[in-house]
Amino acid sequence: MAEKTDFMASVTRIFSAVPLILYTIVAIMLTIIAVFSVYDAAVLIFQLFTVTNESVNLISVINALLLTITIIVLFETVAVYFRTKRVEIRTLLVAGLTGMVRHVLVYNVTTIDPVQMVATVAVLAVLIAGIVLIKPEPPA
Repeated sequence: MAEKTDFMASVTRIFSAVPLILYTIVAIMLTIIAVFSVYDAAVLIFQLFTVTNESVNLISVINALLLTITIIVLFETVAVYFRTKRVEIRTLLVAGLTGMVRHVLVYNVTTIDPVQMVATVAVLAVLIAGIVLIKPEPPA
């Protein structure tokens, strides 16, 4: 009976380590992506002030910055998991809201069909309601 308990404890330890390993891999990938995203945003900002043609506009700079913010918020979600061993839903909702704001700003509102516009507004309303209604996690 004791060996069955030891086996189950070993299996439990292995399965408990899997999410930690996967979150570590995700954190490494998000770090790499964030570095490239910050570099891309910096290049676009530089080009906005130096290039005279219309290839770089303010919308593309805002798009790059909002993408960088979304990546950072997702990274923060992973960092919170490492500290608390819980996924904070409110942080994910903020990342979703940032992504939706990016979607609205990047795609010209005049070219979106009414159904897609209503769907976008509905998603924004749900995300905002979730952020307002979900209480922040107490500090660990």
